[in-house]
Amino acid sequence: MKKQIIDVIEANKDAIIACGEYILNNPELGFKEYKTSEYVKQEFKKLSISYKENLAVTGVMGVVGKPDADVNICVIGEMDAVKCYEHPYADSVTGAAHACGHNAQIAQMIGAAYGIVKSGILNECNCKITFLAVPAEEFVELDFRKRLVDDGAITYMSGKQELIHLGVFDDIDVAMMIHAHALTPQPRLYMLGSSLGFEARQITFLGKSAHGSEPWNGINALDAAVMTINAINANRSTFKDSDRVRIHPIISNGGDLVNVIPDKAIIETYIRAGNISALTDACSKVDNASKAGAIALGANCSIENIKGYAPLIQDENLSKVFEDNALMFLNSGDIGHHQDMTGSTDMGDVSNIIPAIQPTIGGFDGALHSKEFSIVDKEFVYVTASKILACTVYDLIKDNAAKAREIKQNFKKCI
Repeated sequence: MKKQIIDVIEANKDAIIACGEYILNNPELGFKEYKTSEYVKQEFKKLSISYKENLAVTGVMGVVGKPDADVNICVIGEMDAVKCYEHPYADSVTGAAHACGHNAQIAQMIGAAYGIVKSGILNECNCKITFLAVPAEEFVELDFRKRLVDDGAITYMSGKQELIHLGVFDDIDVAMMIHAHALTPQPRLYMLGSSLGFEARQITFLGKSAHGSEPWNGINALDAAVMTINAINANRSTFKDSDRVRIHPIISNGGDLVNVIPDKAIIETYIRAGNISALTDACSKVDNASKAGAIALGANCSIENIKGYAPLIQDENLSKVFEDNALMFLNSGDIGHHQDMTGSTDMGDVSNIIPAIQPTIGGFDGALHSKEFSIVDKEFVYVTASKILACTVYDLIKDNAAKAREIKQNFKKCI
């Protein structure tokens, strides 16, 4: 059966590569992926995959297999781009560019769908298989997303979080996707790497303006912000190295005129950590530091808490199935383990509620989110990755989905 899957994907590799290249040439930012969504729907139609659309604005979910099955395997692809005006494939108007490899994820999801649907393995499938094209993984354009929230279009500001909220993941038991591993042009695979969770804060200090030469008549909101950053820095020695806490504030507003005591100052910061407990602790310390900075100067402060992403937890049992299939195409020396990601992803939210994996693969050069980022091995990135995904799905669904049921049973929900 795996040979049939591989042969089908190989026979349709031109269509799979064309998918990735079309999306590369038509990049769209989060919750605006209309061309990408339409392309996915057209591919689903070719494969006679029934689908739901307009999920979390632009998301598309295709489902095959037994509609009333009690096991559901999900293959995910992310649709959105980032802003990188200097990227050679950037949209000249919006600056959107696939400098993170999400176009490859959609191609891999479609490629896996080709292998699963056309190989005949659905004839022995006693479960559902879901192909999920997800919007808005990149946490950008927050003002635009806040407007979507205000208008009632979304409740959460990322695609997977919104899909969780909508109940899309309620009957999904196992989920998988692949992410680009930057600066790695050779075919490589990295398993079991975690990511940092994060929350964002926008902290506004309000004081009292006065002439710069008469500071005693004012309350300096900028000084309150500076005191806050100093208090945050004083807390850094309290964080364990193993928790990987990262706090990186900026002062986005510190006054307007040099001869006026600033009556308003704004700090924006991300707070990152490798586990929920450490993240909660670090956020509490940032909030306390903000209140202390305001009190010290007699200012007022308001703290806007923007919920970010949970840390990514790679399911070890599901990872083993994926790695075993990858070994059909890679040598063991080409597979690394526990190379953690320093960034954050809303796949972390998914991984805390169901067994999920997001291994990373080579075939990409240049740094993520940079103008140099590119795919240098299309065969591996688009086609081989599709084969690994589809063969992994087969191992999960065969024998009445025994392996998927085992993985589901051994999983412990984290949040």
